[in-house]
Amino acid sequence: MNRVKQPLVILLLAVLTEAAFAAEQWPLHTIDNSSRGADGVRLGDADCDGREDIVTGWEEGGRIRICFQPDVDSIKLPWPSIEVGRVKSPEDAVFADVNADGWLDVVSCCEGKQRTVFFHLNPGGTASAVRDPGQWKTHAVKASAGQTNWMFCEPLAPMNSQTAVLMIGSKAPNGRIAMWQNKTNADVLTTVRKCGWIMSLRRFDIDNDGDADIVYSDRKGDHRGAGWLEQRPAADSKKWVDHSIGGLDREVMFLDVQRINEQLIAVCNTKDGGLLKLTPGDDVTKVWQMQEIDRPANVGSGKGVAIGDLNQDGHPDLACTCEHSEGKTGVFWLESPASRDPAAKTKSQQKWTFHDVSGTERGIKFDRIELRDLDQDGDLDLITCEERGNLGVIWYENP
Repeated sequence: MNRVKQPLVILLLAVLTEAAFAAEQWPLHTIDNSSRGADGVRLGDADCDGREDIVTGWEEGGRIRICFQPDVDSIKLPWPSIEVGRVKSPEDAVFADVNADGWLDVVSCCEGKQRTVFFHLNPGGTASAVRDPGQWKTHAVKASAGQTNWMFCEPLAPMNSQTAVLMIGSKAPNGRIAMWQNKTNADVLTTVRKCGWIMSLRRFDIDNDGDADIVYSDRKGDHRGAGWLEQRPAADSKKWVDHSIGGLDREVMFLDVQRINEQLIAVCNTKDGGLLKLTPGDDVTKVWQMQEIDRPANVGSGKGVAIGDLNQDGHPDLACTCEHSEGKTGVFWLESPASRDPAAKTKSQQKWTFHDVSGTERGIKFDRIELRDLDQDGDLDLITCEERGNLGVIWYENP
């Protein structure tokens, strides 16, 4: 009798364990999977309906597509989407009002043989015109053509400003962060910093002086690491001043930065190590203090990261994505140790708690993250994309 019961008990325990593991994972919803190689998600209200839309460059498919956010009743269904341009090897697509007409255009950055930055111009006027793919026009930024592998763009000036300013990053050869402005000559790019491989550019007022600085992560080469470009007044002879904040000996990936309760926090994922939590002292221009957060077991190599309170306990958690995730978890979140002990000081007390989001069955190469409450249930959901398993543009519902 015992011999019969023993395998049944083992089987039951295995089933219960699998069910508990699956219960912790977040439901996945497809936004758009109409092309190949979704590479990045960037948000903005393209049709001025009050809802944030998503723009994505599809690297293998050569498409630039916008997904229009529906009302909440349809949020779990595929979103209405259009193609606004075709380019080769797009690495990034971002909303930006490049002609200062009050409507968000799209900027795409291309590597490979294309090596050009493109503007995809929003027709504006009405929402129906914006949603008509035939009315979008694509123009190359001639000064960018053939110069370098363009990887990432961050709009610097706010929408509706009379001056559009873009910071555009690239990787070798001739890796750089370059600035484009529409008030001078649309075909002029000014190099601000030499780089090896730009992964992130984020607009953020680091020194709290009222203007936007640029936080970057540079993955490879002599200039690698995380840092920020301080914007100086126009009269200053040195408009941008480069400040390193850490990770000089790491292969840094995507980066996020927040100001929480007056405390600046930057978190940078790394390819093969842990995550780097960086906080400044009294002088933000000096190298910041670094705490390394261990990478959990059985997850892929590091890629994206976003800071947000995912369990609504008042403490900032970390959402993470991975690549090389075959048979491993590709999306997860780390619960802040302050959730258990706000006064945690020792390394054991400061351990971040792992929570699986994606499971191990679907997805190989995930990308950057946006956190939004898409289903309007009061908690943050996770928006990302996946390009090797062709999941496309997706979101995970916070349970």
